[in-house]
Amino acid sequence: MAKLKRNYIQLVENPKAEEIKMETFLTPHFIPMDVLYEATDIMAELERVESGEVEMSFKEQLDKLIDVVVKIYGGQFTAKDVKARLHAPDAVTALQRQVEFIANGQQDEETKKFIQSIS
Repeated sequence: MAKLKRNYIQLVENPKAEEIKMETFLTPHFIPMDVLYEATDIMAELERVESGEVEMSFKEQLDKLIDVVVKIYGGQFTAKDVKARLHAPDAVTALQRQVEFIANGQQDEETKKFIQSIS
């Protein structure tokens, strides 16, 4: 099998549990090019928001990021799962890193080692 780059995201298994356990999701081995197109469009739209060209609420921006992340992971979880199970203080960075992974094809060493350790 070809060595294709992968990424991961961790969601809390049960947010109501006393002891928090994380559930790890890996990107599929193959991510279609149309997901890249959508991620690129969203990144461009969010850049226009940052520059002040376009107005969009922070919630709308998050919804767009979440929707594309769900597509990146091939529907292994839902947008509702992300909203309920992604740790809030890390959420924006985590979502942006997922979109950047698709847009740039970059896999950092930490991610590479983590994926190797669980594969």
